[in-house]
Amino acid sequence: MITQIECLSNELFFEIFEYFNAQDLFQAFYNLNSRFNILLQSLHNLSLSLNTSHSNEIHRYDYLAPYINILIINGKIQMNLNYFTKIRHLILLQPTDELLQQLNINHLPYLEHLFIRSINRIEDNCNQIFPNGFPDLKSCCIYKTGLLTISLSWIQMFSLRILKIGDIDLLIYKSILSSCPNLYLFKFTRIISDNKSFDIIKHIHLKKLIIAIPWFEELFEDCDMNSYFSCIPNLEQLIIHRTNESKSINESFLNSDWYGSLINSYLSLLSHYTYYFHILKSSHRRYPFPHQNFLDKIQEHFYNVHRHLPNCRFIIDI
Repeated sequence: MITQIECLSNELFFEIFEYFNAQDLFQAFYNLNSRFNILLQSLHNLSLSLNTSHSNEIHRYDYLAPYINILIINGKIQMNLNYFTKIRHLILLQPTDELLQQLNINHLPYLEHLFIRSINRIEDNCNQIFPNGFPDLKSCCIYKTGLLTISLSWIQMFSLRILKIGDIDLLIYKSILSSCPNLYLFKFTRIISDNKSFDIIKHIHLKKLIIAIPWFEELFEDCDMNSYFSCIPNLEQLIIHRTNESKSINESFLNSDWYGSLINSYLSLLSHYTYYFHILKSSHRRYPFPHQNFLDKIQEHFYNVHRHLPNCRFIIDI
């Protein structure tokens, strides 16, 4: 018969601890006795979420920092990441430049997952992620960045499996594939640049590719996709997001092969192909929105071109 809470098993305590956030958990159990201290310090999924309402009391969390594994920072908060010695998962929403500058292996030696969303241009800090070469980084998602620049100090990141970033061009594409030989999923926005086509060493582990085509690129500018596809022979899933203004949608879309010839030439293992066609309404009244019959013809043409693919979808988003 259990008469004291200390009589409960460790496994049951671990179940109970899951109902507490990190701050309440430590306030309730830390320093009660050596057993509770050991139990708390053995937890591997302690998370802490901070927002701008905590700006004036950040120091209150200093004692928690060495035990936090998942850290979420929402807003422009000034803090020293060097205190968080066990961070594996870091989420930054609208971070300050000072916080982004701390993204290096000295502050975050065990980082495995990084997510950044910012309304500002953070390309300089984005570049820091690659040369720092976090040894355990498995996934990296950075949104609202400018065009990356090539750095000679980039080193190979063997652990990185998932990468989602913003604007890149063909030269940056080549550098990332070379730096991340075990990349499995790659998502980016393709930007046309003055870089000429060149050979890229084949990347054998990339299985899923997601490419966004910005609204200001016309259909005829897809010629450089040959270089993007030719180096990823083992790709299994391809997702394309194309955005066009309604005024630019014309008969040329009925003549496009929607990468059919490139897929046949380079992506023999492709089994899933999804094409999202996002249509923006034109601000000019003299350009009427495409009639549904015409959009149906575009969709029918797409499926006819890719009739050999078992899992193929064309999604019109208006």
